[in-house]
Amino acid sequence: MMKRCNRFLFVFITLLILSGCGSPRYAAQPIKAMTNKADIVIVKDDATREGFLEAMESWLTENHYTYKIIDSGAKHDLSKLTLEYEGLWRWDLALYLQDAEIKAYQQGQKVGEVDFHVPYTMNPSKFGSAEKRIRLMMAALFGQMSDEKATEIVNSSEKY
Repeated sequence: MMKRCNRFLFVFITLLILSGCGSPRYAAQPIKAMTNKADIVIVKDDATREGFLEAMESWLTENHYTYKIIDSGAKHDLSKLTLEYEGLWRWDLALYLQDAEIKAYQQGQKVGEVDFHVPYTMNPSKFGSAEKRIRLMMAALFGQMSDEKATEIVNSSEKY
């Protein structure tokens, strides 16, 4: 009986630890010295679902940034802040955003980036609003919050 209890306890603790490790995470290197006067160019990624771009546009508009969208491969002014993005959705009983990245360039140099990753686990926190997750990415990229705070929010019921 004691062996069975120990085995159950071991399995339970292992699953608890693994589910905590498998929650969504952000990693960000924010853009330094940004003002909302910056001209922003977003390079459209045709392989990523349209909602990703819509969430980025919504966040930029709400935060009073001016921007324009160009097609991938189109020429543009390198002095402008350029955002390139990519999002990957997966299916596991429901569609969810598994991996995403937004990179910021100016003068041909990377000036910031943010990554979002959900490990393939049974943790139910992987299911959630992709728009909310992308908005948190933008907030972290533009230095409005840390990647730790974004991770905390996405893994809680806190609104953003």
